[in-house]
Amino acid sequence: MGRPFRLLAVLALATTLASATAAGVAAQPTPPTTNDQPRNPLVEEAQRSREAVELFRSSERNFVPDPDIVGDVVAPPPVSPAPVPAPVVPRPGVGVVASLLLGLVGGVVGGIAALAGWIAAARRRPRQPASAT
Repeated sequence: MGRPFRLLAVLALATTLASATAAGVAAQPTPPTTNDQPRNPLVEEAQRSREAVELFRSSERNFVPDPDIVGDVVAPPPVSPAPVPAPVVPRPGVGVVASLLLGLVGGVVGGIAALAGWIAAARRRPRQPASAT
């Protein structure tokens, strides 16, 4: 294959690629406008929140208190005597001694478990540094 023939083949190939690229760019659709794009629900929520805040603030600016209500003084509530607490009496059928023994056993078992965990943590060997060899 001679040099002029290769040069002609490269030129034809480059022209084909350039025309295909130009046709692809020309065939691209126009970028979507804001009306064509789907709306983001978070943006819509923020817009509604902003409108609600503005409405609330405008009602605060336009608020005029009623003169009949402003002059009234509210009477303090009447003071009632402090209620007398009822004595603590166990319900019938509940063994007081059995409840105390159950609490004592639960405390001992919990204490033994905490002590066992502390001993297990204290007996662990400290980490050895990695050897450099």
